[in-house]
Amino acid sequence: MSRQALSEFINFLFVKVYLGFMLAVNSLVWILAIYIFARIDQPMMALHYSVDFGIDHYGQSKNIFIIPVLGLIFIFFNIALLLVVGLYNKRDIKFLTHLLLVSALIANIMLLAAVISVYLINFR
Repeated sequence: MSRQALSEFINFLFVKVYLGFMLAVNSLVWILAIYIFARIDQPMMALHYSVDFGIDHYGQSKNIFIIPVLGLIFIFFNIALLLVVGLYNKRDIKFLTHLLLVSALIANIMLLAAVISVYLINFR
């Protein structure tokens, strides 16, 4: 990856907007995960709820941090993929940027919903 590709990538206004939203949503996921971890008074907690079967996965309380880490992995992987593909395909760079960054944003929104559901399972 070259500095030129990175600077071209960052110069798009919509990239800055996407990055801002992704980091804000992922920060909310981290804050909620830390809040859940701080409030849980047991070493084990319910981590998944299925409508058909009820609570179907228990795990250690520290496993709640897998969710925000997964969100960061989505962000970094999609940005890295965009930079690598952008080096070879300049023609469709705007379309690819929208596609990859929207998918990372949607993934982080889904992870926020997952953390909210873990909160509701354990504290409501």
